[in-house]
Amino acid sequence: MCIPGLGLLLLVSSPALQAAQCPAPPDFVYQPSERIPFDPSAPVEATADSVSTDEGMVTLTGDTRITFQNRTLIAENARYNRETGEVEIAGNMSYESNGIRLSSSNAKFDLSQSTFATGRSEYEINLGEEDRATGDASAMVRDDRGLFKLQDATYSTCPPGDKSWFIKAREIILDTEEGIGTANRISLNFQGVPVFAVPTFSFPIGPKRKTGFLAPVLARSESTGFELHMPWYWNIRPNLDATFTPRITTKRGTQLKSEFRYLNKLGDWRLDYEYLYDDERIPEERQRTFSRLRHAGSFGEHWSTELDASAVSDKDYFEDLGDSLQIASISHLERRADLRYDDKIYSFLARVQSYQTVDKTIAAEDRPYKRLPQFKFNADWPKLRFGAEADLDAELVYFDRDSSKTALRFDVQPRISWPVNRPAWFFKPTLTTRYTYYDINNAGAGNPSQITRAFSTTSVDAGLFFDRAINNKGRIQTLEPRLFYLRVPHENQDQIPVFDSAELDFNFSQLFRENRFSGSDRVADANQLSLALTSRLIEGPTGREQLLASFGQIFYFADRRVTLDNTAVDKREVSDFVAEVSADLDNDWNFKTSLQWNPDDTRTVRSSALLSYRPAKDRIFNIGHRLVNTGSSAETEQLDLSFLWPVRDSWRVAGRWNYSLAGDTSIESMLGIEYEDCCWAFRLAARRYISDDGSDHDKTYYLQLVLKGLAPLGENIGELLETGVLGYQDAY
Repeated sequence: MCIPGLGLLLLVSSPALQAAQCPAPPDFVYQPSERIPFDPSAPVEATADSVSTDEGMVTLTGDTRITFQNRTLIAENARYNRETGEVEIAGNMSYESNGIRLSSSNAKFDLSQSTFATGRSEYEINLGEEDRATGDASAMVRDDRGLFKLQDATYSTCPPGDKSWFIKAREIILDTEEGIGTANRISLNFQGVPVFAVPTFSFPIGPKRKTGFLAPVLARSESTGFELHMPWYWNIRPNLDATFTPRITTKRGTQLKSEFRYLNKLGDWRLDYEYLYDDERIPEERQRTFSRLRHAGSFGEHWSTELDASAVSDKDYFEDLGDSLQIASISHLERRADLRYDDKIYSFLARVQSYQTVDKTIAAEDRPYKRLPQFKFNADWPKLRFGAEADLDAELVYFDRDSSKTALRFDVQPRISWPVNRPAWFFKPTLTTRYTYYDINNAGAGNPSQITRAFSTTSVDAGLFFDRAINNKGRIQTLEPRLFYLRVPHENQDQIPVFDSAELDFNFSQLFRENRFSGSDRVADANQLSLALTSRLIEGPTGREQLLASFGQIFYFADRRVTLDNTAVDKREVSDFVAEVSADLDNDWNFKTSLQWNPDDTRTVRSSALLSYRPAKDRIFNIGHRLVNTGSSAETEQLDLSFLWPVRDSWRVAGRWNYSLAGDTSIESMLGIEYEDCCWAFRLAARRYISDDGSDHDKTYYLQLVLKGLAPLGENIGELLETGVLGYQDAY
């Protein structure tokens, strides 16, 4: 593929990417700025079959070897000027100095300046750490600025003699101090086949950034067809850069994606903007856009800022142009700005938050409330007199939403406790007082516009620790019974609108919470006792927890009268039974499971189980099961299988299958295969996932060629596998 008139930039891969089967990298270190002053009186070791001297010019004939200040030169014959430090060689020679190895002919060296000029050469240059450059040239020069200039040359990061891939150019200049290489009239060859050719080519040979084209990406999906991404990177200033990516699709036309990054005293700023004139839609809906502004920064010792705001043109944008089920199913885009203060005792948050509802068919009353603004304050005093502890949570927020009730809410919770901790037991009584005030707009006829709520909560948390040795190697089993009593008086809250409260899923940690609702609009009444038991198996020498098993239940002494939206009162005398188990079966196997079981209906409400086998970083097997049987629209039963496994030398296969047993359909399936050689790798993957409406599946195909030390060409398959295969770590 020839692209006239273009320059190309490819990003350097991490040096850690060289495969284990590669020969060891050079053990010499290149120091590009080193200048060794020439001292005519310094000793020069020179040996040859015969040596003659004439007015400072030394002629060495036959089996010549010259060693001078970390430089070693071996040749058939040489002429050495003792006054200037120049060495002339006619014939074949080898040279090594400060991270450079050469096999050349007809060369001239200036030992005083570390410069040289050679004829046909094979070279190896250590670029730092484990990076290296190898190749050959018809002529090679190192000038007094430290630049390497090569004519009719090749360049690769493969070991010497390995021609798996290389750049072939009329001229190559390596600026090792700036970490940049440039080439003219070049072609990239892979396995002897030209991949592309361009008139000019720039590539980093270090960590510094360089303006130019990045590696292209080829992909295919059901909604866009075949895709070609051609990103161009613009290094505007040291603290400002941009990337522009034309995304050419066969079905929807060309999309322009852009990203700007700016770093200043206030922090990091990023702006993403995407534009597409979509050929697949009716004319009035063809202009489609997405934008996102992000910021994270800090100032002073304790202050930090964060910003995240997005906007999209239509509800189908992510389904049509995204590449995953998670992206396609976005319903609301957040727009949030935070100012935070944190120190050892106090924390403060000022927030402005709103949302764009992507699907405009969602009714106004079902959309999230805006917080315009929200202020939160927390203070934590861990050490008071007589061992007491105290903390304070306070919030002031204004909720706003179109065609809905709006309100100003003030909520404050001071809490004091007196923990007593001993090696075999603990006891922690706590008293919490809570006051909440609402000033409501559009309250409706017969409803108050101002509401107050105030009461106190008491709780007692206590537990015992038993342990016993179960062998003579220090292995210990513990038994940890725990009791948590909670008393919250009933307060009628039916007239309080629900702005941010929801009922939390019931799990083991819920046994010890003071409120079964999130947010502040509902505080659950309670007169209950939680009983739990935990047991652990601990290896004494290493402290590794081999087994953790916990289970428990709540016993209710009164009905739960506080509900969301005036639903039925809960009159059960006991809660669901909850349990969690985590086990390291040995160094390679791990098992985790959780269970919520309803004893009244003798049914499983929620459960999850995951069995993992990881004998090595490239050997992973996971099988999981998840069940939700709550009687709501969230019911599901899924099976999840994922793996990564070598099948032959240098070959690996990875995959995932997420299947809905309840719907008898595949949610997501993915299969990838990878071949890795010493200095390159090839990856191919196919993915099929359910569409946003759940009625059909989308398919996406990925292809990636990784030239280690130069660039990955194609879609980032590693990111896909990291998401789908638990435990997978992308090396590229």
